[in-house]
Amino acid sequence: MLQKRLYFGLTCTLLLLAFPFRIEGLSVSIRLYNEQVYFPDSTVELFVTVENESPESAQFRIADNRVFNLEFDVSDNTNRRLESSRKFITGRSTNQVYYRTVTLEPGERFSFTENLTDYVEIADPAVYNVQAVFYPELYRGNHRRTIRSNPITLSIRPGRTPETRIETRFTAVAERALQREQKSPDEVVEYLLEARRQGNWDRFFLYLNLEKVFRQAPERDRRFRRLGEEEQLQELREFRTQLIEQPPTGDAELVVVPDHYQILQTRYSPIEGEVTALLSFDYDRYRERKRYTFDLERRNGFWEIIGYQVVNLPNEALR
Repeated sequence: MLQKRLYFGLTCTLLLLAFPFRIEGLSVSIRLYNEQVYFPDSTVELFVTVENESPESAQFRIADNRVFNLEFDVSDNTNRRLESSRKFITGRSTNQVYYRTVTLEPGERFSFTENLTDYVEIADPAVYNVQAVFYPELYRGNHRRTIRSNPITLSIRPGRTPETRIETRFTAVAERALQREQKSPDEVVEYLLEARRQGNWDRFFLYLNLEKVFRQAPERDRRFRRLGEEEQLQELREFRTQLIEQPPTGDAELVVVPDHYQILQTRYSPIEGEVTALLSFDYDRYRERKRYTFDLERRNGFWEIIGYQVVNLPNEALR
């Protein structure tokens, strides 16, 4: 691959990404990466390539979270379009993006892989038509310059692939000394918060899907997918230890001990749930308040926490 010149951008809100790039001549192509037999619960990796086909330099922005660069139009033979995934919708909800600027000289290419099932929900076997929509200046509301890729065909066969590997990883890092109980999504969140307040790590991890929480960060997810089975398991074990002993900066809010908490709202369908809670932390003269939104998923009959987002609220003065 030809050498690329990369210029790193600062963190910006989407609304401030204003000045245009020269994107004429850029093309986008997609293909299946390591093509295999796919089932409704399979991971579908796509290889995405951005190429400069013009005689002059061209630029675009590439976000750490690729949902600001990409979306996929996926439809079956009846032209029924697939719905966006929860992960995609959540990823686009933030107003802050880390990105870098890529300059391609004539004939140069920039390639990366993405998981199609992070973008759309593929629930039924069918033959699908897939096309990528690329945002060279990032997705930012009304101003949307896009480049469409070539279409490809994706065949999803009936049946389900074995979940042995995923279940093995989950079992290896989850706490199995305790017996799970049938709890509603809000009860699961209360259980986790109470476990943290009591300093009981066994209970804290009982309903926490550590792999999905770990892979909530796009850069960690991309690295995780490149690892072998044993390396993935070791990565999750180290993450569990870090949460207990010295949590990474981006995960400290998951394990911080609240002085008070209140469940504000619970919403769920048969397989997905969302619980919003208010957590408070008392200091000498003020109370820090944060709104937590926990994402849950029903697996093997039990609700599990698979991700979370935190919003800082105004502090309260303490008398």
